[in-house]
Amino acid sequence: MSATRLLLSTPANAALPLPRLSCVVPRTVMPGLLASANAAVSRFLIDAGVFGEADVPPSYDDSLRTCEQALAACIRREVGALHCLRPGFAMHVLGADGVPVGSYSAGRPADAPRPYRAVEVYWGETNEQEWPIGKGLQALEAALPGLGRSILQGLREGSARVYPLFTPDIACDAARYVYWCGEDDEEIALDMHCGEDEQEREAMRSEMLTRAMLDDCYPEWAQQRMGRSAKRRCGGCNLRHAARTVTNPRLRQIVADAVALSRLRVKDDAFRPEIEGEYIGFGAVLSWVEGDVTTRIYDDLLQLAHQSECCERMGELRIALDDPGALGAWWRAMRPRFKAIRLIDRLIHQLSDPDW
Repeated sequence: MSATRLLLSTPANAALPLPRLSCVVPRTVMPGLLASANAAVSRFLIDAGVFGEADVPPSYDDSLRTCEQALAACIRREVGALHCLRPGFAMHVLGADGVPVGSYSAGRPADAPRPYRAVEVYWGETNEQEWPIGKGLQALEAALPGLGRSILQGLREGSARVYPLFTPDIACDAARYVYWCGEDDEEIALDMHCGEDEQEREAMRSEMLTRAMLDDCYPEWAQQRMGRSAKRRCGGCNLRHAARTVTNPRLRQIVADAVALSRLRVKDDAFRPEIEGEYIGFGAVLSWVEGDVTTRIYDDLLQLAHQSECCERMGELRIALDDPGALGAWWRAMRPRFKAIRLIDRLIHQLSDPDW
């Protein structure tokens, strides 16, 4: 009788509420064993002190991906706003066999449970781009002889173990490897492919990258890394002295950033990945002018590297799940690297300014 009254008292045009799930119910339901393992890894990461519980949203589907996103957010805060670089940090868990969980393992059924044993954190550039720095370096060289080459050298050295860059000297090394059979120019390659046939040699020369093209693109001092003796021979200048000498505010800021980067110079390869094949983990392509031969060399190097084994990571770290202190130690060791990334980005941004 009461149900009848309720039905009669309901207006004909009233919309009945549809049933809905609370927002705290995950959209994806995981098996209990997997969910428990993921929760244990999440607690391991939080206990390591790299990020706090406030970085984890109140609801989520995949605890591992959520922890990865929280880690990336903390790193973005540590590095700060960037203009040119887009570093990406990711992680996955490893089974007892050292294979990432979720990957196929020979001899193991696809649905067999795999115990977690370690976490692997790895990083690299997510969107490498070309940045022409020649005009900026030439302006520095004009202001104080040797300053442009010293800034370039400082950028090379400061980025080598932190955020490797594809600089003109690396482009010249790659040209020897990709086009010239390891030699300093194209003559040996022409001998191998064309012999003494002058018409064939000229036809091949017209289609390939030549030493003359490199020499036309870069000044001599940009083509080679400089040791101390080379710095004296090529006229490089002391950056700390230049910081006191240069009066132009714009140039002085570049020098100050280069000096700061040199003081942060990371001298260890603690997180360098074990390289399988060609290393192509560059953070940016530093051409001399936009669209010059640097990009051609870089693209051909990538194409060649991807035909076999290659390494695109800048760094990686494996940590056993029974050693949360190691993750905190990694975070502390990365802090100078985070500062270096910020300085490298600022130097590229200033040197590639189109208003030079």
